[in-house]
Amino acid sequence: MSETLERKSGFVAIAGRPNAGKSTILNALLGTDLSIVSSKAQTTREAVNGVLTEKEGQIVFVDTPGIHRAKEGGINAFMMAEVRTALEEPDLIWYMIDPESAAKHEEAVLDLLERAKKPVFMIFNKFDRKDNTDRVRLLEPEMVAAATSRGIQVKETFRLSALKKRGLEPLLKRTWENLEVGPFHYADEDQISDRPTRFFVAEKIREQLFIKLGEELPYCCAIGIDKFDENSKPVRIEATIYVERESQKGMVIGAQGAKIKDIGMHARHQIEKFLDTKIFLGLNVKVLKDWSKDPERLKQLGYNLPKKAK
Repeated sequence: MSETLERKSGFVAIAGRPNAGKSTILNALLGTDLSIVSSKAQTTREAVNGVLTEKEGQIVFVDTPGIHRAKEGGINAFMMAEVRTALEEPDLIWYMIDPESAAKHEEAVLDLLERAKKPVFMIFNKFDRKDNTDRVRLLEPEMVAAATSRGIQVKETFRLSALKKRGLEPLLKRTWENLEVGPFHYADEDQISDRPTRFFVAEKIREQLFIKLGEELPYCCAIGIDKFDENSKPVRIEATIYVERESQKGMVIGAQGAKIKDIGMHARHQIEKFLDTKIFLGLNVKVLKDWSKDPERLKQLGYNLPKKAK
């Protein structure tokens, strides 16, 4: 048997409530800002595959939206459908938990893990904060008991800091040990995701909306990439920020265009860093009335609702 065939391969789904650190841990492991991160909950909308290929083999991590009780229909239902799909076939689930949580707040997550019937690594994040030591000491047995009472297979528990990249090595080591030898899902060992470049460009713009706008407004925004000319020098990218109401359009543009200019400048820097090349970024803002609730407009923006959520 060749060395390649002896290498391991598998899928690991990263799940948890909003703001538990799912995207942060994926970025830390891959060494690049693949998934967007913000202090606001439910930043991630779509499941994103991040590919880690090392001498041991290849792990495909699936970063999922934060699990919450979603209303029927609309963007929230789309997000929860993304989570359910991601939890159907992984070899292992990394269950990320914020130490400030409690078992009663984790019930939506536990519901999905119970149905998934997959082995789970329970991970207590943000352990770099001193006040979280006592919290985790009390929370860990509570969470393990709550999970096992539902028949969830908690194989191990871990304490780490995804932000500070502390405690990742033991987690990764035990993950490799729990995967089987198998063929790679991505033949190119330098590939880090299944998503096209346009997707990440749109996400970099959307990330700046979370950073630069108020609490609620970013959730009312979606990004469409209208032009991506890689033959142009610099690379020319034109994108549209869609909002739901005319008043929101004015808030994104700002007085004399100051806000959209600021968003564009910082988005351009992040895209240039990600693509490792200079770009021109043009941004436009349009109203797409109630897009986050309308199935047809969601589809137009690339968010295909499951049939039962329409």
